[in-house]
Amino acid sequence: MIPHPLGRAYSMNELQQVEEELARLRRQARELREQIGEGPTDPAEIAMLIANADQLDALAENMEIRRQVLLNER
Repeated sequence: MIPHPLGRAYSMNELQQVEEELARLRRQARELREQIGEGPTDPAEIAMLIANADQLDALAENMEIRRQVLLNER
């Protein structure tokens, strides 16, 4: 828990930023996966899209952990 009110406001702002970034990462990963069925037929391109989506998912997992830390500080 952050004792100073300004510190808490900062944490709330950071929480909002983390939640926005988390939503963006999840949306991008979903869009990449949707492209797999619609577009590329080249196996290398499909593999690249899957790898990129997996990387976005990993970043989203890290952001989710950060989000939980911020929520626990409240």
